[in-house]
Amino acid sequence: MRKIRVGLIGFGISGQVFHAPVMRSIAAFELVKVTARKAEQQVLLKERFPQAEIALSADEIFADDTIELVVVATSNDMHYPLAKRALEAGKHVVVEKPFTNTVEQADELIALAKEKNLVLAPYHNLRFTSDFRTLVKIIEGGRLGRIVTLESRFDRFRNYLRPNAWREENLPGSGIFYDLGPHLIDQALQLFGKPNAVFADLAIQRDHAKTIDNFDCILYYDSLRVSLKGSMLAKEPTPRYRLFGMNGNFVKNGVDPRKHYCVMVSSPMKTQIGAKRIQVFMVN
Repeated sequence: MRKIRVGLIGFGISGQVFHAPVMRSIAAFELVKVTARKAEQQVLLKERFPQAEIALSADEIFADDTIELVVVATSNDMHYPLAKRALEAGKHVVVEKPFTNTVEQADELIALAKEKNLVLAPYHNLRFTSDFRTLVKIIEGGRLGRIVTLESRFDRFRNYLRPNAWREENLPGSGIFYDLGPHLIDQALQLFGKPNAVFADLAIQRDHAKTIDNFDCILYYDSLRVSLKGSMLAKEPTPRYRLFGMNGNFVKNGVDPRKHYCVMVSSPMKTQIGAKRIQVFMVN
């Protein structure tokens, strides 16, 4: 079977942990080139993925006619321009969350992908973790009766600013609402669909912080409220999920102890690259 040749743009935590391991583990993919500008990234790339060529810029990936699929795993402010350039170069594209920083950017990329008949998809790996799959099973099983409230949280405790971290800077897409919020919002949409209304309270709480480090987002449905929260100042453990129904409650404490890495393509335009359909792959 001919492999899908992949170029990975970005070899930070996302590229190292969530993307490159999938490309190595799944027989359908071949990781061809990876952008790695920092010396320590280049050393790590050669140690873990010696078959991949080091690219010093995204241009080297776009110019490689053998690469069919580009994965964008960079800082959030670069998702839109790099995904656009990849599509213009005729590549299928998977983009780390958040997909883009504005609706207008998302609409433009979707239109471009449709025009070129290319696959374009966001990367939402937390649809497949066991804690969320358990939540889905409980709701679909009906034991709690009609669901009236879901509280979903992603909390951390870091009361200082991490030096030289783009997520701590006042950049488009920085801060924990863009970093963690897309996971919670996507899960809520998977469970209950599009809400009737949305409220969000975004705050900067830590000393000298430059970007959002606390959020409280409420999705309003006909007979249901979904509360999505995240904080950088939650020192004591908080429940990952609290589900309230007419017949009882479900509480999930802590994060999923198993790490799942997956590739997911969900596209209304085209779901094949060459003759191969991209499916969901999971690696424990």
